[in-house]
Amino acid sequence: MTSGKLIGVGVGPGDPGLLTLKAVAAIEASPVIAYLSAEGEASLARNIVAAHLRADHTEVPLQAPMRLEPEVIAGFYDQSADTLAAELQAGRDVALLCLGDPLLYGSFAYLLDRLRHRFAFEVVPGIMSFAAASSKLGRVLARRRDSFAILSSLLPEERLEALIAAADQVAILKVGHRLPMLKAILERQGRLADAMLVAWVGWPEERIVPVADWPADEEPPYFALVLAGRPA
Repeated sequence: MTSGKLIGVGVGPGDPGLLTLKAVAAIEASPVIAYLSAEGEASLARNIVAAHLRADHTEVPLQAPMRLEPEVIAGFYDQSADTLAAELQAGRDVALLCLGDPLLYGSFAYLLDRLRHRFAFEVVPGIMSFAAASSKLGRVLARRRDSFAILSSLLPEERLEALIAAADQVAILKVGHRLPMLKAILERQGRLADAMLVAWVGWPEERIVPVADWPADEEPPYFALVLAGRPA
C-alpha cells in the first residue's frame, strides 16, 4: 500500500477570503483534515476553512496542552505525529491546517521534523499576518534597499533590541504580554511614534492602534503584531 502525503496548508491570518486557490484545492482533495488548537478551545484554522469542509472529510483535532514544560510539549508533538502517521500509513493524504504560513513560527514545523523522513510531504504557503496587517494600513514593508526583519517578541530583550536596531522596518509577532517591553525598546530607538499594533488581523475582533495609544492596563492578545520603521 502506498502511504499518504502530509500537506501543510497555510490558511492565512484569519479572513477566509485570503485563502489561496491552492489551499482550497488541497483541502478539497484530502480525505483527512487535521488541525491544532489550544486544549479545550476551538481551532482557529478550522474556523477559517469551515465552508470548504465536507461530511466525508475525516477530521483529526490535535489539542495542545496549556503548559510550557519542554517535555510536555515534546510529548504532545510526538503523540500528534503518531496520530497523523497512522492516517498516512493507511494511504490517506492528510491536510494539516496552519494559521498564516506553515513554515513561519508554526506548529507544523515540529510535526514535519518528526514525519518528513517517513512520508512524502508538501507545503502550501499561506498569507502571513504581517502582510495582511501592512495591507490594511497601506504601509510599505520595504523599498529597494531597505532591510526588513520578522521577529518574535519572545526573544530575549537584548537580542530583540539589537535586531530591531539593525533593520529599517520590522514586524514583531506574538506580542501579548511583551508589549510594555517592546514599547520601551521602540521609544529608546525613536520608533514609537510610527509604530502600529494590529491585533487579530482579518478576524471580527480586529483592532488597529498606534502602539503608544494601546491602553496600559490591557494586555494585547497573543495574536497581535507590531509594525515599526526607522525614525524619520
